[in-house]
Amino acid sequence: MIKLYIDWISQPSRAVKAVLDILKVPHEVKALKIQFDEHKSPEFTAIHPLQQLPVLQDGDFIVAESHNIMRYIIKQRNISTNLYPLTDIRQQTRIDQYLDYHHTNTRRCLHLYHSVLISPIKGEKVIPEVLEKEKQDVAKVFSYFENNWLKGRNYICGDQVTLADISACSEMMQLDMIKFDFQNYPITNAWLNRVIRIPEVYQAHNVAFKIIKKQNPSSQFLK
Repeated sequence: MIKLYIDWISQPSRAVKAVLDILKVPHEVKALKIQFDEHKSPEFTAIHPLQQLPVLQDGDFIVAESHNIMRYIIKQRNISTNLYPLTDIRQQTRIDQYLDYHHTNTRRCLHLYHSVLISPIKGEKVIPEVLEKEKQDVAKVFSYFENNWLKGRNYICGDQVTLADISACSEMMQLDMIKFDFQNYPITNAWLNRVIRIPEVYQAHNVAFKIIKKQNPSSQFLK
């Protein structure tokens, strides 16, 4: 059985976990906690020297990077799925286009989350100008979703949910821990509600929701 190394607080980890569950791929979860440096242990470093999560271990084959893991599972097992259709090169290209965009755009949500929630806990100084820039970066991402990715569509790449949606949803949900006002972006907010309500996606966020319940008890996403 394949092993999936994740941190439940890690956005990419949650995305991969949700995809494996949707595809009903048997796997064993090996949960590590980045905050306690468990990803830096000699045992895990031997598996992935970059000490990053998530990582998938398929026998003696190691697969890193969340988007790469998702595609590997679908291709290696020849799974027919709208998440990443193997027979539709144009839809694959649309999905890949978003996944490439994600790293330097949607992923910026992490910086704002870190400055607002994590830095104060760690006693790190937050520079006001940097915080303002992070807020502007996130606003640009959400505006682009409103006016481009989701314009006239139910999901990022059309009328069906794909890897793009699950990755983006997992990233944006981190902002719910800092009481981000998603309702300023009604199209994106409605899409986010559609994606997070997918049972496997919601389940993958169970640990995150415990933090959200503490930090943002009035969250629209809490059941």
